[in-house]
This record gives sequence, C-alpha cells and structure tokens, in this order.
Amino acid sequence: MANRLCSSVAAVALATGSIAATPARAADSTWACEVLLCASNPGGWMQFAECVPPIRKLISHLALGGGFPTCSAGGVRKTDYTKPKNGRPGYVVMTMTDGTRTRYTVPTATQVALAEGTAQPGGALGSADLERQ
Repeated sequence: MANRLCSSVAAVALATGSIAATPARAADSTWACEVLLCASNPGGWMQFAECVPPIRKLISHLALGGGFPTCSAGGVRKTDYTKPKNGRPGYVVMTMTDGTRTRYTVPTATQVALAEGTAQPGGALGSADLERQ
C-alpha cells in the first residue's frame, strides 16, 4: 500500500516538475492527479490542507458543466461522474487499469468551505510514519 501511494506521489511530483515545459496540458494533468490523490485518501477528500484548493477547483469545474478530470499516472483508466440530484450527493466511479472500480462521493461546496477550517497541514510524504501504515 505504501509503495503504491509513494509511486502515485512520485508520478504527481514528476508531473508537477514538468509544468514549465507544457503549461496548459501539464497543469491540467497535475490538477487531475491531485484530485485523484485527495479522493483516494482514507481520511477524506479534504483531510489535508493541500487538498482543499484542487477540490475547490473541482467543485467549481463540475458546477460549470465540466467533466471529472482523469489522471492516467494513478492507474485510472476511466472516471464516470454522476451529478447530484434529488438531494443526493454527486459521486464518481473510478475504474482502474486492472478493472477494479471504486466509488467516491463528491463533496459539496459547503463541505469544502467547512473543511478549509479543519484541514490538517500535510506531513512529508514517504516519511517513516507513512511507511508504517
């Protein structure tokens, strides 16, 4: 588990480092990978303060009719987003390259605003604490 997380983090770091080379595409891909990492966090989409900005951008993007971003670096083959309706929250189903599927409820704008005050600063990824989990 720690190895997969570290691999995903390394992929995001690599994508982040290449933003200067191709600004529009790399930035979009990096944002999509940040959304993926935050969504797959067992502690919640916005447990860490670093996740609040990409998730806030996601909520705005979806509200304007945009699709759910995809990140191939995280092993995601396809994402299917279902908009909120009849008082039920929106959700996304991520299909991985190995065929497994995971469903995540997408936070609302109100939940994002509340999370901003309670989000924890993230620790250094790859630290001894992370590796023990």
